[in-house]
Amino acid sequence: MSRGAVLFLVLSFLLVFGFVSFPSLAQQKKVVALDVTPGRVKDLDAEIGQEQLAKLEDYLRSWGYEVKELTSITSDSLKGVDVLIIGKMKDYKSGFKPEEIQAIASWFKQGGKLLWVGSDSDYVEPYLNPEDTSFKAGEPNKILEAIGSSVRIDYASLEDPESNAGAAYRVVSYKANTQGWAAEITSGASKVLFHGPSVLAGFKDGKFVPFDDVVGDNVVWLYRSSDKGTIVSHDGVDPKAYNVGQTGSFVEAAAEKIAVGGSYSKVIITIESLLGDRTIINEEYHGVKLQGPTFVKNALAWGTTVESAGLPMEWIIAIVVIIIVVVILALLLVKRGKKS
Repeated sequence: MSRGAVLFLVLSFLLVFGFVSFPSLAQQKKVVALDVTPGRVKDLDAEIGQEQLAKLEDYLRSWGYEVKELTSITSDSLKGVDVLIIGKMKDYKSGFKPEEIQAIASWFKQGGKLLWVGSDSDYVEPYLNPEDTSFKAGEPNKILEAIGSSVRIDYASLEDPESNAGAAYRVVSYKANTQGWAAEITSGASKVLFHGPSVLAGFKDGKFVPFDDVVGDNVVWLYRSSDKGTIVSHDGVDPKAYNVGQTGSFVEAAAEKIAVGGSYSKVIITIESLLGDRTIINEEYHGVKLQGPTFVKNALAWGTTVESAGLPMEWIIAIVVIIIVVVILALLLVKRGKKS
C-alpha cells in the first residue's frame, strides 16, 4: 500500500470517530435550577417557605452544585441548567403556560437532564374552591405528559395511620426500594417525610393505572407507605387510578429514565415537594428521625450522572455511510497503487 493511501486511511479514521462527540473530561459544577416564578409555589413568599428555600439552597451548595433561581421558565433561562426542580402549586393562577411546558420539554429532550416534579395533596386551603383542587396534580401532570413520562400524580391524598410523624397525614416512608438501580437513590435513606402528600399512579394506554402497572427496567418505585396506607379525597374530584377509602402500600416517590437521542434524561416524581411550605428535606419532624437530605443528595447524584442510551439512529446511519465511503475510496487507492 502506498504512503498516500495509508495517510488517507488515518485521516478517514479520525474523521469517522471525530464525528461522534464525546463528553468533556473537565469537571464542572452542575447547575440546579429552582422554579421560583412569582405566585407559583405555595407559601414560598411566607417565612416558612423562605426558610425551606434557604435550607435547600444551603444543602445544594454544600454538595457542590451551582444554584440558579428561575423567576420565569423560558428556553433562555434553562440554558446551561442540568437539574430543574418544580415545586407545589399555590392556586389556580399558578399553573404553567403552554410555552413554559414546551420550554421544559425541549430542555429535557436534550438528554442528560434531571427533572424533579413535586406535588401536594388535594387538601382544600381556605382560599380554594372546596369542590376542585385538581390543579395541584393537573399542572405537574402536564409536564410529565410533555416529557413522555409513564408516571402521574393522582387526584387524591395519601394518609398512613401506621407510618407517620404523629398524624396520619404526616406520612413517613415505610418501605424503601433497595433493588437494582433504585438502591443508588435510597441508600442510607429509609425514612423520608411526605407531609400532606398526594399519591403516585401510572399512565398506560392513555389512562391512569395503578403504579405497579408501569414498573419496568426504566421505571421504579423508591418509597412506599405501609399496607395501611389509605386513599383520601378532600375535594369533589375523584382519583383516577384508585378508589377513595382504598387501602394498601402506595407509592410515594418514583424515578424514571427516558431515552432521548443517545442518552437518558431522568425524572424524580414525589408526592411532596422540595419547594413550598413543608418539604422533603428534613432530618427530624415531630421527634421522628428522618433521612430526607440523604435521599435528595442521592437522587441528584443519580440524576446528574449521564447514561448512554445508545447512539441515535441518524448518527448510526451517518457513521455507516462514512465508513462505506472510506472503504470504497481506500480500495480505489490500493488498486491505483498496485497499477503504479
